[in-house]
Order: sequence, then C-alpha cells, then structure tokens
Amino acid sequence: MSTTSPSGSPSPADPVDPRTGDDDAAPVADPTAAIAAATAATGTATTALTKTEEGFKPAAPFVPAWSPRPHDQLSPEDKDPEDLTDEELEALTQGETSKGVVGGAFAIAAGALGLASITGTWVSNVVYERQQLIGSIASNGKSSAQVIAAEYAAPWHKVAMLNGVFAVAAFVVALGVLIAGYFLAARPMPGWARAVAWAALALSVIGLAVSGVMYFDLGIHTIVAPAAAGSGTG
Repeated sequence: MSTTSPSGSPSPADPVDPRTGDDDAAPVADPTAAIAAATAATGTATTALTKTEEGFKPAAPFVPAWSPRPHDQLSPEDKDPEDLTDEELEALTQGETSKGVVGGAFAIAAGALGLASITGTWVSNVVYERQQLIGSIASNGKSSAQVIAAEYAAPWHKVAMLNGVFAVAAFVVALGVLIAGYFLAARPMPGWARAVAWAALALSVIGLAVSGVMYFDLGIHTIVAPAAAGSGTG
C-alpha cells in the first residue's frame, strides 16, 4: 500500500514498478511526482507514463518478444568446457543445442553449387553441345565469321550464363545460411557449419568472376577467321 506525503503526493517509497506496469500501482495526479517516485523505486530514470482516470502511473516499457542473438556469441559446442554455464552444460548433455543439421546441409549444397559454377557440370556440357549443334545447322552456307560465332562463341557464352546462374544460387544460399546462423537462429550454429557456409560464399564469388570472364571474353582471344579465307587466288 502506498504512503502519502502531507501534500497529497506519493512519497518516493511508494511500491511502484514501471517495469511490469502493475495495475495495482497507485495513480498520481502530478506527473512529475509519478516520475520521481518511479525513478526512486527502480533506480533508473523513468519518463513513460500512462494517464488514467485517477491520474498518472508509470507505463510498462515495451519488451520485444524476440531479439537477435549477438553475432559474437559463441556456440556452446565451440566453448571450452570450463567456460560453459550450468544451463549450457545441461543443454549439451540433453541434446538441446543445435547440431547444425539444417544449416550444414544448406551450406554443403551451396558449396556444391559454387564448385559447379567454377568447374562446370554435365548440364553445362549438354547445353554446350546442343547450342553448338544449333549453330552448325544455322550457319550452313554462311561465312567463316558467322560459323565461328554460331558454333563457338554462342555455346561458350551460353555455358558462361549457366555457370553464372549456379554461382548466384550458391551465393544466395550461403549468405542465407550465414545470416540465419548469426542473427535469426534460436540456438547458435556450430562452427563447422559456419565454416562450410563461408567456403561456399567464397566459391560463389569466384564462380561469378569466372563466368563474367567467359561471357565478356575478358583476356581470352576469340577465334578470328583469316582475312583471305574466302577469297580465291588469281
């Protein structure tokens, strides 16, 4: 029960708890006195008030239902045994910590996509041969330059585009795994899963670079038909 000073305002000893927004806290007519009482009771400055019919009372602070985990927080699996808290040790023994199965699976998939963007795949070979056949049919009876463009340059660029798609997919998946592991996961992701995700991200960047070099023919000498290839000798 709150006490009242001679002036009619609650004394600083009033049991006011602004952190919980207790409905039993006595409202105060003077907002300045309400702030002073709440500050004295909690030890922290309080400025948020709720106006009621009887007067003012400290408002319950907004407490988010979820907040991201600090990115520098170590996973219990990565800590030394002597640094583990009782809760973490109990979680480890009961198998409640993340094993990294889902994140690790996506990280490995991203690594495979990144590697495929660099070395190529069976699909790339099929696309190359198909485009080469199309170019061969379309360039029948054409000049040497058109034959080279249809049978060599077009398939080459088509493979570069396909490898670029693999690289972009690897980048998106790896980045998603890292973001989820550092900020969105309820439990820390194991170090091995994060390492695989970082490796996949690096492979995807390299794959994007290789695809760009292939598509734009950077540093690669294209085949050029000889100038006298189509002219006869007198």
